[in-house]
Amino acid sequence: MRSFNLVGNLSASALLMFLSFDSAANTNVTVAVDSARAILGLMHIQRGVIEAAVAGNGADNQALPPTRVGGCESLKPQETFEEITPPKVRATIGKKQVDGSTRSGTFAIAVDPVNYGTVYAGTLFQKIWKSTDCGATWQAIATGANAAEVNRGMNWTFAIDPFDPNVVYTNSGYGANGLFKSTDGGINWRDVWSSRSQPVLGRSFKYNFVNIVAIDPNDREHILLTFHEECLPPHPSTCIAETMDGGNTWRLVDGNPSWLGNEGQVIFFLNDPSTWLWGSESNGFWRSGDSGKTWERIPGMTTSHLQGSQLVRAENGVFFVAGADGIWRSPNGQASTWELVPNTGPIVGGLVSNGKTMFASTCYAGDFCNPRYLRSPEYDGTNWAAVVSPTMSQGGTLAYDRAYGLLYSSNLNAGMWRVGVR
Repeated sequence: MRSFNLVGNLSASALLMFLSFDSAANTNVTVAVDSARAILGLMHIQRGVIEAAVAGNGADNQALPPTRVGGCESLKPQETFEEITPPKVRATIGKKQVDGSTRSGTFAIAVDPVNYGTVYAGTLFQKIWKSTDCGATWQAIATGANAAEVNRGMNWTFAIDPFDPNVVYTNSGYGANGLFKSTDGGINWRDVWSSRSQPVLGRSFKYNFVNIVAIDPNDREHILLTFHEECLPPHPSTCIAETMDGGNTWRLVDGNPSWLGNEGQVIFFLNDPSTWLWGSESNGFWRSGDSGKTWERIPGMTTSHLQGSQLVRAENGVFFVAGADGIWRSPNGQASTWELVPNTGPIVGGLVSNGKTMFASTCYAGDFCNPRYLRSPEYDGTNWAAVVSPTMSQGGTLAYDRAYGLLYSSNLNAGMWRVGVR
């Protein structure tokens, strides 16, 4: 476990601003806003990225469960970046597999919104891992039904049910390719989207190559799913899958006919269950206010190829999205109101908030630029300051554990990191 100490590199005033890092991710990635605000809503942001939701007393009017704090006695002093990549993952990064694929580092991450101290990490061909002590130790958890299918791919999207944290979703990119659901915290997995589990709708795709899963903030059974391939005729090039019963049954929503479908696509819920934000590298971002019946393009706003996007809805209703060229801001989520925040790029992969301070990570896609960590007060979002951090080859997607004030950053081959900021 490598560490990098920030104390002495930040002024006292900067330390006061350097509060809690949040979610991400990415994939997937998950952010929990503190349980004291549960009556107003639980913000649950997942990347892969990535999935974003603000979960309140949803359509089923179910109260959020009480949070529980687990043991994390091995934390380093505050402001210390530590690499916490699962040792078995770190040891085999770059090694070729029998099928020719190359093992790489961590991908989507998610923090348990109920059992604080628990964090999940997907990988690139290196299984799914879970820690219950803030990343100090790890276990490969998928050992039951469909474990081989889940473990043999890239897990770039990860979503946790904010009411029942034993319910988790992930993909298996370039492996089984489908979407899988676990109801026991990641041990056993059920195939909820593939050509096998969806014999009729699955014919609309050649590979059923899943990309991003998003949980409705108002109804945990309402889920959207994007793909990493073209939809076949008679559909247009892009389709979005929607379920209202947690993945038991689905329908396909046709995308805009102008969209190219052969690339990774992200999706978020915005103001309500029928207001969606969809994006991809070539097509840019588009907004729908009617559950995908019609779409309006957001001028100039794009995402990167590697599912590198997260969304934050600030407490004052302002939206922020991680984009290819920086952080985008909108006062209300309407298509005409989004603006790029200067000097916040490039390729923002991680973007999270603790309700007071937002944090971001740049250069997510590769090692051709110098990654930065940034922060801004949530009430502002137009002025971002650099966070002192170790030099890394790649930026990350983010997740935040509120009980321990820990930011997690999953940086692909640069490993997984945590830093205490309280």
